[in-house]
Amino acid sequence: MGAYAIGGRMNARAFILWGVMVSGVAMGANQASAPVQVRKVALFKNGFNWVELSATLPEGRQVRLSGMPQALLGTVWWDAASGVRELEGSSEEIDSSVADYDYADLLAANVGRQVNIMLKNDRQIEGKILPQVTEKPTDDSFLQPQEETKSQAPKIILVETGDGVQCVTATEVVWADFSESPQLPVKKETSHRVTALLERPNPGATFRFGYVSGGMSWLPEYSLELGENGTAKLTCRANIINEMAELEDVELQLVSGFPSLGGALVASPLNRAVKLADFLEKLGLHTEESSSDHTRNSVVSAPAPMALRRKRGVDESESDEPGSRQVEDLFYYTLPHFSCRRGESVLREIFSYDVPYEHVYTCRVPNQSELERRSRRGEPVADVWHCMRLTNTGHQAWSTGIVTCTVAGQIVGRSTLYFAAPGAESLLRLNKTMQASVQCSEVMVNREERDILGAKRKKVVGVYQGVVTLKNDSARAMELQLAKEVNGLVTDAGKDGKINVSPSYSGNPRSVITWKFIVKPGEESQLNYSYEFEID
Repeated sequence: MGAYAIGGRMNARAFILWGVMVSGVAMGANQASAPVQVRKVALFKNGFNWVELSATLPEGRQVRLSGMPQALLGTVWWDAASGVRELEGSSEEIDSSVADYDYADLLAANVGRQVNIMLKNDRQIEGKILPQVTEKPTDDSFLQPQEETKSQAPKIILVETGDGVQCVTATEVVWADFSESPQLPVKKETSHRVTALLERPNPGATFRFGYVSGGMSWLPEYSLELGENGTAKLTCRANIINEMAELEDVELQLVSGFPSLGGALVASPLNRAVKLADFLEKLGLHTEESSSDHTRNSVVSAPAPMALRRKRGVDESESDEPGSRQVEDLFYYTLPHFSCRRGESVLREIFSYDVPYEHVYTCRVPNQSELERRSRRGEPVADVWHCMRLTNTGHQAWSTGIVTCTVAGQIVGRSTLYFAAPGAESLLRLNKTMQASVQCSEVMVNREERDILGAKRKKVVGVYQGVVTLKNDSARAMELQLAKEVNGLVTDAGKDGKINVSPSYSGNPRSVITWKFIVKPGEESQLNYSYEFEID
């Protein structure tokens, strides 16, 4: 006999082999099984990914595929050359070991066996374990199901001894000594399986297939070391989060872009974990046809880069730069021989090279209603931001992500690097500068009554003139990009100003004036504008 002293709590790890034997009883003995291996994963940044898998087929026309990630609706593809003609989803109940259990669970699982129990007060009880009594609901209403309650394992243990039946509280048990190997506590669980049905047995053949799945994502993280002569070292690293599957020596592709996949939140019925009611509900909530809220449709793409490459005739070996590829409007960073266990995260460098940069200062002056609330005589009306304009001189796109900027190892700012294709520019806003100030003043110079087209009444229009003043207190010239918001119709923005008007069908339009100019060190620059505002 063996004593099991577990301090009032049983850990199933001691019986892991026994648990495997128990849980394997319900598996189909006549059905061949093939483990599935992930070969390639293309990660989108919103938690969805295209997975390419393969399995070596054993003997038989029905092969159970094990280790598959969850597929999403309408994305499953496979290579018919292997002879697979159908994938079948099913579920079954199996006995699985309980991960964490106490003496009540252990003794309840060994009803009818002989046991010797030691209690905390050094008293021993030896006898046969009796079944526990379960209670039915006290309410006998027809609305209450008259079946045994599925409550937790009972905490009172009944043992039949030579002197009668003894009641033992599970928390009083110190150890238990069984006359034979004890039965591991098990629970009923639903196991979901996917079976490949073949036209004829094809042992040794490789079955390749793929689909869109969830459970993995990536996020770019940049560092920018600003050097002299307008050159900076840009390094990109990828934060990869894996909650999908075990990855061993796979080709990992990190996708940058904005593809679209309707119904991405709907799991495929191929996995029978999806109940019919839930499936229909999600299908109704997340399809573009039945929902006016387009934000519910996840931004991903299908059917997959693989299908696009074959359809478009793109040679996978073609690449402007090792590890980089563009397919349609998407950009791929490829990491070969990537390994990562499920539940782990990896930080991996993608690229690092020199890029040119320029100092730029930006300022957005609010409209007149905000100026009235915020402005005080002699104080700036808007913040001037010191920015960096980077030019992508490489062959890889920059995916939107956080960037940390340093100079000689000292941090000078942390910002967002926005998407930039090769040859394009991206503007980083680093710090609010204290060496420049912007003032704005406006005055109404005229008030007019004008006819309204098609109406008998007249409208009152105020004509306003304004001036924006920028002062450069630094020791270097400033390239300024200034934007002035206006409620009304801008009539003059000077020779260098550009006007963008957003129409309004119920009042004054919204206008934005933009200027780009250079302010020399220690100098002051003024910009004039005028606009019309319809007074209620």
